[in-house]
Amino acid sequence: MTNAPLQNTPSTTRGSFLLELLLAFAVISIAMTVVVDAFITSQRSYRLIAEEGALTKALTIALENITREARVSQLFRCTSTGTAPCTGTAFYMTHIEGLNNQGAGENVSYALAGGVIQKDSLDLTPPTVNVTDFDVRIIGTRPAEQIQALITLTASSVDIPNVKVQLQTSFTERLY
Repeated sequence: MTNAPLQNTPSTTRGSFLLELLLAFAVISIAMTVVVDAFITSQRSYRLIAEEGALTKALTIALENITREARVSQLFRCTSTGTAPCTGTAFYMTHIEGLNNQGAGENVSYALAGGVIQKDSLDLTPPTVNVTDFDVRIIGTRPAEQIQALITLTASSVDIPNVKVQLQTSFTERLY
């Protein structure tokens, strides 16, 4: 066996490791960009959904308060001294005597003031909620019909203005 000296032949694979390394970094960078973008998008969606939930909760509390108060009241109206039917941006009612000894015959008002729903000048909605519309519609006339009230609240978030919610409720005056 003869030992022939190794010949210096040019290698065709010289520098291929560097190209493979650059290609791997490019693939990893693209994959990381996609993953990070998906994470950021999901975080934005979560914030929007959470803000919409907070708006819905705040408006639901305000509408529930109005409805609960209306169950022990009569003489629904849109102005402090008006009669039905009417359309307005405030809601007034009078407590019925005998249903609650404190405040029987008391007038209660709900109004929109500076983006906040107020009950007798006390804020019902938090400052993070900007109520843009408080629509009251009173239908029916006494004594022939029971008076019905339809109340619609529209609000947007102070933190994220493009998040908006609209809730509506209706109820009928009880005749005692």
